[in-house]
Amino acid sequence: MDTLTPAAFIQKYLVDDIGNMIEPFPYHSFMAMAAGIEYLGKVLNPREDYTKDGESRTDFNNALTKLKAFDRYKRLYGEKDYNFYINFRCGLLHSFAPNHNITISSKDEEPHLTEVDGRLNLRAEDFYLDFRAACEEVIAIEGVAKKDMSKPYLHVPGLAHNTSGTTALPDKAVVASSKKSK
Repeated sequence: MDTLTPAAFIQKYLVDDIGNMIEPFPYHSFMAMAAGIEYLGKVLNPREDYTKDGESRTDFNNALTKLKAFDRYKRLYGEKDYNFYINFRCGLLHSFAPNHNITISSKDEEPHLTEVDGRLNLRAEDFYLDFRAACEEVIAIEGVAKKDMSKPYLHVPGLAHNTSGTTALPDKAVVASSKKSK
C-alpha cells in the first residue's frame, strides 16, 4: 500500500499525471484540472475538515482568488462575465463539457483566453501551465490552512513507489494469476 501526503498527492496526481494527459487527452485533462482546482481550494480553506460536502463553489473560487497562478482568471469566477464555477467546473464535472459561453481547445485550434462570438476559449496546454504553477504554489505554502502537508492523505492499496519516485502498478501477470487462483 502506498500512502501519500497532500503535497505528494498534488505532485503525483495533479501535476505529473495531468501533465501527462495534456498531449494524448487534452479535453479529458480539463475535467481533471477542474476537480484539481477545487481540491487546491479545499487545502487552502481554513476549516478543519476540508473533505466536508457542499463546499464545492467556495473551494473552487477559493483557489482562483487566493493563488497568484490564477490571477488572470479572477474576472471569470464571479456571477458576472463567464461564471467560471458554473460554466467551467460544473459543466465539465457534471456534463463532460463546459456550459454555454466557454470553449476548450488544444494546440493550434484556438488561442488561450480569446473571445470568439461571445465565448471564451481555454487552451489545454496554456491552462495546464497555470494549473501546474498553482499546484506548486500550494505545495510551497508552509502550514497551509493549518494542515500539515506531511500528514497521510491518501492510501492507495496495491500501488507502491519504485526507486524513481513514480508509482508502479502491480505486474499484470501477477494480477491475472491471483484472479485465477480464487
